[in-house]
Amino acid sequence: MSIYNEKLIELLSIEQKFDKSFLHIKLLFNQEIELHWEIDNETANLMKSKIIFDENYKFSLSLCSTWDEDKNQFTSFVTKSNNNESEKIYFSCSEEFHLQLHSIKNMKDLRILIDLPYLSISRSSTKKEKINSKRYKLYGWLTVAAISILSISLIAYKSQTCKSESLFCGKKPAKAESVSKAQNTKSPEKPIKTNQDKHDPMKTDIKNVSQPNGHTNEPDVRYAIKQEPINKPVQSIYPNVKLNNVVNYSIPPGSVALTFDDGPSKHSKEIVNVLKKYKVGGTFFYIGDNVQRYPDCVQYAYSNGYSVGSHSMHHNNFLKLSYKNQEDDLVRTSNLITNITKQETTLFRPPYGAKNQATIELMQKHQFKMVLWDKDTEDWKNRNTNTIINYVKSHTESGSIILLHETKPSLDALPQIIEYLQSKNLKIVSLN
Repeated sequence: MSIYNEKLIELLSIEQKFDKSFLHIKLLFNQEIELHWEIDNETANLMKSKIIFDENYKFSLSLCSTWDEDKNQFTSFVTKSNNNESEKIYFSCSEEFHLQLHSIKNMKDLRILIDLPYLSISRSSTKKEKINSKRYKLYGWLTVAAISILSISLIAYKSQTCKSESLFCGKKPAKAESVSKAQNTKSPEKPIKTNQDKHDPMKTDIKNVSQPNGHTNEPDVRYAIKQEPINKPVQSIYPNVKLNNVVNYSIPPGSVALTFDDGPSKHSKEIVNVLKKYKVGGTFFYIGDNVQRYPDCVQYAYSNGYSVGSHSMHHNNFLKLSYKNQEDDLVRTSNLITNITKQETTLFRPPYGAKNQATIELMQKHQFKMVLWDKDTEDWKNRNTNTIINYVKSHTESGSIILLHETKPSLDALPQIIEYLQSKNLKIVSLN
């Protein structure tokens, strides 16, 4: 099988099952695998209106999508080609599709990629996979048959040899009265303690995670983490802005916010040090998995006066989670961070910016503030310091919330970004 160093997506069909839409794709990335990609119905219909499948042509889905200022929407394209010609077919797409597409492009591990909540392995499989499947089934049947024959032989052998009470069995059959006597004289057993009887000090019903239907259920504490006493917040010496809305895309004019996603990481402390050097604010949105890996980085950012918030536990798409699972995720991640900072964690940024009514209801229920953005440097995609700097210089406006990630190119770009924003007399703030 060919080895593909770059990701390529061949679009095989656009399908609809019940009220859901799927792209049947063939992903070429280190190996070839067929997947079903669940997308929003709006984008699926827009693609259907533009793309007419023809068996004489190959349809390749671009991994790029861009914002069309004139149409005020995202666009992407499919390349229709054969041996003689090639044509780009452009279509409009939703922000959700745009974020999913860029997530697929950015993923470096195939095993993690196919675990994305909107991707599932197609039932269609290559000939090799089918042959392997049949081979494994044959091996399985042969193993079961061999074990069965061996078991029957041993039973027959044991039955035959135990006919003689002294030859192999070694003991005479016990009389029924002897067995009864032994049972009556058995000493009482002490009750066995199970793990369920033990109290787990790491779990407690800190927050009630119940459904929004008005019914009161027992608190679900699967993802709750025991919280330490809340201390007074660290007083920041850097400028900050208090958020008043449940969902926030921007801040008041005269200020800009630099926000950093997907940490903590090996770059966290260096980013904090650059912000400190220039005496400017910053806000960090942490993934729970990474918080458990780098708790000292969370403490370092917070103790130096910077705002920290949650970016979910595992970076799952909240549109794919039930109300209950969203709440479990929010509570668990918030409590993880709070245990380190000893201060309530109220800021939340949903992965991919994906939210629905359940997410907003949970913000209100737990008095969280959702922080989105209006300027996306796409630093996770381009991985180029100059490209990140040029984006900020070309797109940043007063009142912007700028999205960055904890990457080396963004770290290297940060001094020039700060100097540029300061040259425009913009106050760089933390969010609270």
